[in-house]
Amino acid sequence: MGTLLTFSACKDDDEPGPDDEQEVITAVTLSLTPTGKGQDAQATISTLTGSPVQNAPLTLRPGTEYTAVVTFSDESKTPEADMTAEIRNERDEHLLVYTFTPEAGSGATVNVNITDLDQKNLPVGLETTMTTGAGTGNGKLKVVLKHQPGGLKTGSNTTAGETDVDVSFNVIVAN
Repeated sequence: MGTLLTFSACKDDDEPGPDDEQEVITAVTLSLTPTGKGQDAQATISTLTGSPVQNAPLTLRPGTEYTAVVTFSDESKTPEADMTAEIRNERDEHLLVYTFTPEAGSGATVNVNITDLDQKNLPVGLETTMTTGAGTGNGKLKVVLKHQPGGLKTGSNTTAGETDVDVSFNVIVAN
C-alpha cells in the first residue's frame, strides 16, 4: 500500500483537559457514483489489524465524471463509530487533499474538484467530483486529511497543520 494510514484524529477541544481522549480513525471509504450511466465504485482502507488493507481497488471508467464522497470511521468500537460527522462539524478546521499519481507507463488520469465548502467558503473535501481522462491504466489516489485550527486553513495551503489521515487507494482506470 506504500503509504500508511496516519490516524491521529483531532481532539474535540482546542484546550483539552487531562481526561480528553483523541478520536481514532481506523477506516477511510471512498464512494463514487458516475454522473451519467455506469457502475458505482467503492473502496475502503482499514488499519484495524495494524497494517493498511484496501478491500478492493477503485475501478473507474475512462472519460467519466463521478460524484465522490469520503467517509471516516472507527471500526474498533461496537457499533462502528462514524467519524465523518465530527469532521463535518469542524469543517472550518479541516481540509482534504487529493493527489493522483499514475504508475509508470500508465495513461490514467484522475482530476479531483472539491465541491463542499466551510463557513468561510474554503474547500473541505468530504464531497468532490472526480473526472477520469481518456487514458487507461493504474495509479494511486492519495487522500490526506489535514487539521488546520487557529487560522491555519487558507484553502490553498495543503501542508499546514496536523495530518490526521494519510492513505493511498489503488485505482484502475479501464474500459
